[in-house]
Amino acid sequence: MLPKLLLPLALLFSACLPAQTVILPAKILFTGDPATPASELLAFTGLQPGASVPQAQLQQAAQNLSDTGLYADIRYASSPAGLTFTLTPMQSEFVLPARFSNFPWFQQTDLLAALQARVPLFHGLVPVKGNLQDKLIAALQAILAERGLPNAQVIAMPSTTPGAPPVLAFSIASPDVLVHAVTLENASPGLKPRLSLTLENLAGKPYEDGITLRSISDGLTSAYRNQGYLDITLTGLTHTAPQITPQINPQINPQAVNLDFTATVNEGDLYHLDRIEWPGSPILSTADFNKSATIHAGDVASLVAIRSTLRLIAVAYYRKGYQDAKVSAPEVRDRATHNVSYTASVTPGEQYRIHSIKTVGLSAEQQKDFDATWKMNQGEFYDLSYTDQFLLARTLPRSLLGYSGKWKAVSDPNTHLVDLTLTFLKGGTLVEVH
Repeated sequence: MLPKLLLPLALLFSACLPAQTVILPAKILFTGDPATPASELLAFTGLQPGASVPQAQLQQAAQNLSDTGLYADIRYASSPAGLTFTLTPMQSEFVLPARFSNFPWFQQTDLLAALQARVPLFHGLVPVKGNLQDKLIAALQAILAERGLPNAQVIAMPSTTPGAPPVLAFSIASPDVLVHAVTLENASPGLKPRLSLTLENLAGKPYEDGITLRSISDGLTSAYRNQGYLDITLTGLTHTAPQITPQINPQINPQAVNLDFTATVNEGDLYHLDRIEWPGSPILSTADFNKSATIHAGDVASLVAIRSTLRLIAVAYYRKGYQDAKVSAPEVRDRATHNVSYTASVTPGEQYRIHSIKTVGLSAEQQKDFDATWKMNQGEFYDLSYTDQFLLARTLPRSLLGYSGKWKAVSDPNTHLVDLTLTFLKGGTLVEVH
């Protein structure tokens, strides 16, 4: 968009000046953008009150404002008050807050401040279109060069997180920013071998501000709770200054930014299971539940074993068409005896039945083999777990060997009917993807 020139000619032109030269009024004003100081806008335009400038320079100043993408419309006109730029900010859905995903040298607020000092008109919001985004990328790459990464590449992508407004996420695309190692202070010697795999799995992952700390905390907390240490707490989770790996050979030893994390653990006491009770129902009896349970009274209260046992209830209901079944089992800890107990209940919801079954990618022979092997048919209860079991079974028809499969179920909450589609592709192994 090229802003319109609305200045009265009598106020701008002088007979002593070239035909395309204008004299700017003594005051240059800006309206419509209260978030940006007028002095900053004036400096950005490069215009000087009272100066004689080519008319094209005045038009270019307005165009430069437009090119940032911050404004949907820009107009300017002269009046007794001075030269006034009227700015219409871009609609909010086209301007996103900036977020910085993997710049471990900085806090988010510090990086925002550094960029505001380097990039005119940037105050935390970035248009999805316009050149302000490019200027921020250039500024970030210059900042990284000052920290020993002269060839770093930065990208910007819109990003959404459930329950949060969208942002424009700036991240270092090259080199990789990685979790190099995680060290746990104050861990019991006897537990260290059982924690080693968790620590190894946490290393080598890409670093992302906020998410990495949560991931490490959740991973270590889960590892302890799966060993029965239900009161485990972590403190002081932090990382060292970023270390840059020298780039000896880009194909063999590419450059990377490495972060070493450390946390201190307070393990608490070891818990054992007092009881896990299921009162029974026509879908799953108490006896069958107890027989299949993977954890029993007196065992170490491993959360993974407890959840596996409680899932027996959900699976039993899934098999009878209760695809919305929700199992609840509040945890009751006795900190005096270090025992824990659970009493399970279920909210089953409605039963769903198969409305239709469609296959894609099968020949006539394969379809015949499929029909002979598939056991969940139209009108029967929809077993949420059956399709996974079918695709992974060792008794699949020989004509489907060498094929990969995926499935999609569309459930109607009003009729409680399910339309199931299975798609088969040659290559790979049969796995479920949904």
